[in-house]
Amino acid sequence: MGGMDSEDVHAEITEEDRTVKGFRSEIRLLPHQVIGKNWMKDREDPVAKRYGGILADDMGLGKTIQTLTRIVEGRPKRGDRDAGWAATTLIVCPLALLGQWASEIKKMCIGLTVVEHHGSTRTNDPLALSRAHVVLTTYDVVKSEHGLFDPSSAVKPSSSKSAAGKGNYSSDDSSVEELKALPAKKSTKKLKTALFGVRWWRVVLDEGHNIKNKGTKAAISCAALDAKYRWVLTGTPLQNNVVELYSLFRFLRIKPFSDWAIFNEQIAKPIANGRGGTRAMKRLHVVLKNVMLRRKKTDYVNGVPLIKLPARNVQVLSCTFNEVERTFYTALEQKMDVVLKKLMARGGNYTSILVLLLRLRQACDHPSLVSKDYKKDIEGIDSTPVKDSKTSDAGADPDDLIAAFEKLGVARSCHMCQIELTSSNSSDKHKSKHCDTCLPLALQAEAQDGSSAKIREILKLLKETDERSDGEEKTIIFSQFTSMLDLIEPFLRERGVRFVRYDGSMSKEDREASLEKIKNNAKCQVILVSFKAGSTGLNLTCCNNVILVDIWWNPALEDQAFDRAHRMGQTRDVSIWKLKIDDTVEDRILALQDSKRELAAAALSGDKIKNMKLGKDDLLALFRPGGRDDDEEDFSD
Repeated sequence: MGGMDSEDVHAEITEEDRTVKGFRSEIRLLPHQVIGKNWMKDREDPVAKRYGGILADDMGLGKTIQTLTRIVEGRPKRGDRDAGWAATTLIVCPLALLGQWASEIKKMCIGLTVVEHHGSTRTNDPLALSRAHVVLTTYDVVKSEHGLFDPSSAVKPSSSKSAAGKGNYSSDDSSVEELKALPAKKSTKKLKTALFGVRWWRVVLDEGHNIKNKGTKAAISCAALDAKYRWVLTGTPLQNNVVELYSLFRFLRIKPFSDWAIFNEQIAKPIANGRGGTRAMKRLHVVLKNVMLRRKKTDYVNGVPLIKLPARNVQVLSCTFNEVERTFYTALEQKMDVVLKKLMARGGNYTSILVLLLRLRQACDHPSLVSKDYKKDIEGIDSTPVKDSKTSDAGADPDDLIAAFEKLGVARSCHMCQIELTSSNSSDKHKSKHCDTCLPLALQAEAQDGSSAKIREILKLLKETDERSDGEEKTIIFSQFTSMLDLIEPFLRERGVRFVRYDGSMSKEDREASLEKIKNNAKCQVILVSFKAGSTGLNLTCCNNVILVDIWWNPALEDQAFDRAHRMGQTRDVSIWKLKIDDTVEDRILALQDSKRELAAAALSGDKIKNMKLGKDDLLALFRPGGRDDDEEDFSD
């Protein structure tokens, strides 16, 4: 049952199998969801030492409904409650999905008490949470409460039997040690740490790839939650490198690979250096085959597709720079090349290289973005570089990298080339944000306040869509840069295009209002979405057109964004346009995407793998026309 990537599964499934006791009578599971329900039940078996796993189905196959079947069918017995376990399932998810989970539970399940645990008014009483059937919270709340938690006040097992049950988990789990090492914060008022005062029956991490970086606060805090059963839901269990799987294993208590020293020695190092790589991949595949269930939209059950979806048409659309834009980009690229050589002569710095790369990518969207404060578009910077002994800040916590970006501004550095501003290189160092050599380019960028190649293409696509569908079809416009969304807005208003916006700066209430309007207001035609805030979890089947304004080097995240529209419930063919500028950094990013796809496919299927991590060399290759100069070594035995 626990296989992965099966192409055609044969199973006898009756109508009775498709109904779930505890669901509303009209709800019927699809055949692959019945198989998933049974697999999840099999993975919650203490006798066999199975305490959960990874449900890694493609986006849109129904990970939510399969998880809800486990919640309503897999309730604790009296002996479990006597052992100290609460009868509560904790679901941790991004803030954007909190309301969606609550809505799905209400729509499908009968009689479940649900508590949304977030915001400043959330309870600090663990007993209040343990009385609910389901508690919904966010990764940020888990991080916050873990940071305040005093382990000495944790709920103690009520019997030796309970303590023995905990012994089934990895006792040398590093997250537990890190939790114990945290100093308790003293306060005269009761701290909000209720999540860590409950012995959860089950903890579910939705969009579980949020903990993929083992050193982050999110990964450490989630691993420290006390639970009998643990589940990870993610359509992208691996995005950049196999090390990301370690954090999932640690959370799930998959021995012995929940121990970093063992995982590193037996899996990570052999794959990275090529010595014993094939053996390591086979070892990893054996583990994943047992603890992970992954189905693709293209798979079949009994010769029938898992789900019948309309066509998905993806087109890379080249946008043409005008003469001014091309001249500007060429000058910027030459400038970045000079700066990069100086930077590498001083040993190189991952953070600074990312900023230089950000500027080239922004120039492909609109020249004026280059003159703006890059901190507004930090979301567009990949803050999770691969560990590299030559890179001092690689592999750092994204929280720490954001702090590093902030520090770049403390010393008053040039917003374009990162050189520190002094009286010798800046004629007006107190007012200017650029050095004297970058100032002409910056002024030129600021003067480009009109449209751009990509904005012109967006407007053309929207007009064609409106004419083709007689105003009925709707469009999602994704950008990694919120400043680019700012630039698009006035052009939509000028042409009478009604739109809403969805980005990370908006409150939960405002985001939900935007979703309500795009879904239910026939006159609202467009939703502008920041890539990070809206690329996962959202259901936007009301839209069947997707425009990706800027290309991301991680294709798994792009696919997640596309699946906001191409998923169950979609009735129209979905058109997806990826906008790019020829003969720019975006050509090299597209080439890197192909490597990423090979990496994910190999790691999840157990195939041979090449060393395709996104390290400093990958970043440097993105500055060079033609991309990589060398053929990568095949690390097979």
